[in-house]
Amino acid sequence: MSDIHHINLAGLDLNLLVVFDALMTEHSVTRAALRLGLSQPATSNALARLRSLMEDELFIRKTTGLSPTPKALALAQQLRPALQQIQSTLLDQPNFDPATSDRIFTIGMSDYVEFTLLPKLVKTVQIIAPSISLQIKTGDRQKLLSLLDTGEIDLACGLFPEKISWHKEKLLFHEVYSCVCRQDHPNIGTNFSLEDYLKESHLLVSIQEDRVGRVDMLLTQKNLQRHIALSIPHFLIAPFILAESNLVATLPQRVALTFSQSQSLKLLPVPLPMAGFSVFMRWHQSTHNLPDYEWLRVLIIEVSSAV
Repeated sequence: MSDIHHINLAGLDLNLLVVFDALMTEHSVTRAALRLGLSQPATSNALARLRSLMEDELFIRKTTGLSPTPKALALAQQLRPALQQIQSTLLDQPNFDPATSDRIFTIGMSDYVEFTLLPKLVKTVQIIAPSISLQIKTGDRQKLLSLLDTGEIDLACGLFPEKISWHKEKLLFHEVYSCVCRQDHPNIGTNFSLEDYLKESHLLVSIQEDRVGRVDMLLTQKNLQRHIALSIPHFLIAPFILAESNLVATLPQRVALTFSQSQSLKLLPVPLPMAGFSVFMRWHQSTHNLPDYEWLRVLIIEVSSAV
């Protein structure tokens, strides 16, 4: 922690670091005070002392709450592992036993990962750890990474192309794409060319709630364009729309296969070169050696191998 190299630790109130960590987690003086069992004035006073000590605002007040400054984010990456290690040592935590634990794990997942991974994960947890609970938080990549850094989720599963030095990760599986339409589509048989593809109207599933997907970016490179008749933010309604319309969707193959089992749909190869994507599990380095977190990661890896 280069920022406090020249601070006299003997004169430092280490409780300030605990307050800092609570503010990083809660993004609110009121909620941080409740978390720590302190009064709001005492927490505000601690924040003022922290600002003076670090010679930085640390947290900027916005409509959504307190937003950490770059210096606060950098400090958090170094302080949190140390605080968790101290807590673990002082509490002398027993070995984690999933069969008897009533631990609540909070996991960040994209809509796609929820669809493909969560049913089998829940089934397995109910068998081997019936008292453990799972809470799922969803969002785009940047939101999930932010929740991971603030400690609001225990780990995240999704598409994470960027490398972050204080995160650890594990590849879960690779995915490819398929085209999906109703079995009795009047224009689509067993042969499905790019020309046929561009003639049809399309359904796009976009968590960003826009009208541009991976396919559209590929087509733009070829000076081509498709007609997006409908854009939706979630997978849930897609199979029912496809079964009742002449729309075509280009979907992750695991999702498409599941849809075809419940609706009268058929799968076709995507008629243009389209790379798949890899799904990773991410966790903060501060939790790497904690037995409960390690158990959850191993379980998700095992479940993913069967997806």
